[in-house]
Amino acid sequence: MPEPLTPRGRRALLLAIIFTLLIAAVMVAKIRQHDMKDAEVWWNAGRIVLAGESMVGIRNYRYPPAFAVIVSPLTAAPLPVFAFIWYAINVGLFAVSLRLAAQLVQPGSRWSDLPRYWLPVLLVAIFAVDNLFLGQTNILVTALIYWTLRELSRNREWLAGVPLAGAIAVKVFPAPLLAYLAFRLRVVAVVSTLLACLVFMLLVPAPVRGFGRNYDETRAWWQRVVEPYLSRGKAGDWGQHALDFGNQSLQAVAHRYLTRVNAYVTARDPKRQLYVNFADLPPQQVNRVVLALFALLAAGFLAACGLRRPTDPLQQATEYSLAVILVLLVSALSWTYFFVMLLLPIATGLELLRRRARLRAASAWVVIAGIAACALSGPLLVNALARALGHLFWATMILYLGLAMACWDLRKHQPPT
Repeated sequence: MPEPLTPRGRRALLLAIIFTLLIAAVMVAKIRQHDMKDAEVWWNAGRIVLAGESMVGIRNYRYPPAFAVIVSPLTAAPLPVFAFIWYAINVGLFAVSLRLAAQLVQPGSRWSDLPRYWLPVLLVAIFAVDNLFLGQTNILVTALIYWTLRELSRNREWLAGVPLAGAIAVKVFPAPLLAYLAFRLRVVAVVSTLLACLVFMLLVPAPVRGFGRNYDETRAWWQRVVEPYLSRGKAGDWGQHALDFGNQSLQAVAHRYLTRVNAYVTARDPKRQLYVNFADLPPQQVNRVVLALFALLAAGFLAACGLRRPTDPLQQATEYSLAVILVLLVSALSWTYFFVMLLLPIATGLELLRRRARLRAASAWVVIAGIAACALSGPLLVNALARALGHLFWATMILYLGLAMACWDLRKHQPPT
């Protein structure tokens, strides 16, 4: 068991975390100083629910109507009070996310073990602060996803589907995890998720909005946001803004490379232009390239993880980390603050290095390179060209490659069934 920190050590750690968060807050403030805080969007949506008005086409609100209904009791407070409450909730949720990540990496981990995870916290601090600064929802989504993975690791499939459904009801972004559950034949977890999604999206809001009205508003949201992505590969009604340099998804980076699109879109600054493309292909061809890259990522995941479920906790955490990274990469929208979800992959990578005797030298070095690239990505967020080139996307890809190689190594040590 690790030795607990002395009181002096705890104070030093606390001061280091506070100092890091303050620096990150200054950096994020410089990046985001012209953006509207998203907490006001949730507050406006919640006030519309309280007023009994229509939720169809609310400006800047692209979330399921259920989320506005769930958060609406908090919006009875004035906006500054709501923002403070939401900020405090997210600070707590970040601590919960760290606790869940630690339990996945090292089952049986306790709250007293969390100071050992100072480096993963340090490396995702800027993304966490970005969420806090904007009042975004990705820390909540991260906690719910990690909760799902923790329950999967304990083979509680019915319970595992509930937090995943909650995450989807907040932001449909984590829905691709259903493909991972299906791949691992976690049929009960898939069914649980789908049923809980129906409950959260259609039944929970019904007493407030009415069954018919809530169904119509949910269908309108689906047609405006989800259907364009499923049918045409477009990020809902975001338009060109989905190709903004802040979007670090594979799809956005590929479009910036392969089409002549201004990565410094009008929403940022109508006078600025930034192009990083080396080709100018028709959108249909770019979509084919993106689909081919998705297939390569899936093939890499299959090769690394194999067809058998992992039995070793570290191998399992590595596989979960790969699934989390895939969700970030294959989404149509992965703004930089989404990457707070790298908390688990980075923590897993560091644990793999701590037990590097089980890894090939090449695997260990690629994991190190991935963690180093993630460390460098934070300071580079102030550079528009680096973001347009997808520097955070590439850092995450290196980490994905390192974890995939490590998972392959661990699988070779997996005892036969």
